[in-house]
Amino acid sequence: MPSISPALLALALLVEAPPAAPAPGSPAAATPPRAAPEAAPGEGVEATPEDLLAVRRYTVERVEFRGLRHARADEVARHVLVAPGDLLDQERVLLSRLRLLQLGWFSRVETRVQRGSERGLVVLVFEVVERNTLVVSDLVFGSTEAQPFYGGLGLSQQNFLGRGLGLSGAFVYGGAPHGRPDDPARFAVRGGFFAPDLVAGRLPPLVFGVSGVFLRGEELACGDAECEAFSSDLARAPRVRYQRTGGEVTLGFRPGPFERLSGTFHFERVHATGVDLTLGVEGATPAVLPGWSNDASLTGTYEIDTREDFFFPTEGFRGVAQVTLGSRLLGGGYEYSRYLLQLETGYVLLGKRLRLQSAVGAVQGGAPFFDRFYAADFSYFAVGPALGRALELNFSTDSRYDAFLAMGGAEYGVPLWSRGAFFQRGYLAFGVRGVWSSATLGGGRTKYSRTPVSADLALRLDTPVGTFNASLAYALDNVL
Repeated sequence: MPSISPALLALALLVEAPPAAPAPGSPAAATPPRAAPEAAPGEGVEATPEDLLAVRRYTVERVEFRGLRHARADEVARHVLVAPGDLLDQERVLLSRLRLLQLGWFSRVETRVQRGSERGLVVLVFEVVERNTLVVSDLVFGSTEAQPFYGGLGLSQQNFLGRGLGLSGAFVYGGAPHGRPDDPARFAVRGGFFAPDLVAGRLPPLVFGVSGVFLRGEELACGDAECEAFSSDLARAPRVRYQRTGGEVTLGFRPGPFERLSGTFHFERVHATGVDLTLGVEGATPAVLPGWSNDASLTGTYEIDTREDFFFPTEGFRGVAQVTLGSRLLGGGYEYSRYLLQLETGYVLLGKRLRLQSAVGAVQGGAPFFDRFYAADFSYFAVGPALGRALELNFSTDSRYDAFLAMGGAEYGVPLWSRGAFFQRGYLAFGVRGVWSSATLGGGRTKYSRTPVSADLALRLDTPVGTFNASLAYALDNVL
């Protein structure tokens, strides 16, 4: 169970403990005790930290949720670790508050305790302020030498019908590649449904999800990142044109309130066609089977998230470990394994927020290029043509995908304001990341950029419709 910091323990459980009886014959016994302030049943009573430490055995008579407008009380109650009839436990109350904040349904959650209908009983009250649960999950636009302009949008409903169900959809469109107006347009569409907490009798809460994707793209096969041999006319450059159609089904359970353990079956139908590949360099063609092929895999995922703030945490951590196995036994045409570990944690440094991030990954076997690692996806920017992908579409001239990856970074956030109207919170973030990747074990770093280190200066905004980043690094990435 995650540890509780003194800051969280400062949340008051407003219960007054009865005073201990004085010993017979003592001076205190001769003096009538000072009466505690009376409160009618259901009214809260202020308590000092000493009162909190004096809390002993109080039983929760009922749990109330105040401030709900769209979320259903029974759905919210499933995420609380305290139920009627339980003994009042400070740590479980604080963990319940953290769990509710992590849902993304509420911008504020406060707890207090009121006296119950009789002595020894209390009412646990959660006062919440709901967030807008229909949020913008992706907003992307950019420009490269190979694609003058592209853009996309993603939306996510995090509490569909007030039952904690998730719906999401996103698209990216770039049109025909530069200089080739008759080529098929490059675009991607993705949609999904996710149920993070399904009730199944006495079993732990179950996790279920399903998603689908249709993607059409191109990867250049020049042999170098800049495609210099065709820089005067990229329309003549060799390329692989491909299409991916498929989806995945996820099933798992929650070992604990902040953990998920799941398995995902992924299946895609892939079609790839080479265009003018004889003009390229041998071995530069992205790894994919020509014609029609299947990509089928099983992925096991363990995730733990104890962060107290998804926007810019100050404590707790998030960890994701994934193992993917692709095999012909599953109906695919590729034999490979993929391993990825990602970690994030937050601290307070000099009164400001510090976020640390890291990732390590490896791919073995003959994975298709889109199941390998694209280094620019993990950096702030790249001094060169590489650019982070949008919904797995690569619009740059750099088509090098690697089998080994390591990333480490830090981000320091300076608060600018809080509790605004539309722009509820704003941070000025200073970040730095180092990324190392290689096509082979023991090989040299793939120079997707002239330097493995990148930095960022960004305005991070928290709004009712999602979080947004005005990033200097992303602007530079479209220029450098």
